Amino acid sequence: MELKYISSNMKKKNNTGSVPDGNTLKKEQDFEKRIQELVLSIDRVEDEKLEIVNQLKRALADYHNLEANTQKRLSLLYMQSRKSLAEKLIPIVDDLTMALKSKEGIKFDEKTLSWADGIVGILSNLEKSLEDIGLKKYIPEKGSKFEPSLHEAVSVIEGDVPGVIYDVIQPGYILDDTVIRPSRVVVTKNK
Repeated sequence: MELKYISSNMKKKNNTGSVPDGNTLKKEQDFEKRIQELVLSIDRVEDEKLEIVNQLKRALADYHNLEANTQKRLSLLYMQSRKSLAEKLIPIVDDLTMALKSKEGIKFDEKTLSWADGIVGILSNLEKSLEDIGLKKYIPEKGSKFEPSLHEAVSVIEGDVPGVIYDVIQPGYILDDTVIRPSRVVVTKNK
């Protein structure tokens, strides 16, 4: 910032018509020097203000980046926690399902039948809880095409059309479009 100050007394005579004396000229020069010092001080303050504004803008950008990074990390942690929980509970669902399949050949009295019905209720509640965290059971249709990303071939038999699912041994599970466990299937091969 530049201040152009020209004393009207320096260019012309004072109001009385006489030339200013040395004392007045000295005061005017001191005054002009002080003005120049103030101008420099104002310039310095403006520069400092600009630097502080730039620092604040950088700090705000850093904060927004940190906030976005933290959100990504929290989302990843949430996904990993749900995946870990699902991986621990899927074997329990499998065990309960196998236990309930074995009850079909057993004759139960009234007491043991209610116990078996309680196990059915527990399995149902467990499966509902897994659905609530986003885990979906995936049971492929027999006769559909084998896809390695969704299915795991546990056995192969001869068939008319190769690469087709013949039977489903265990269902697969998918969490947010990520396969947690592929469906375990029997696949056909050429005769």
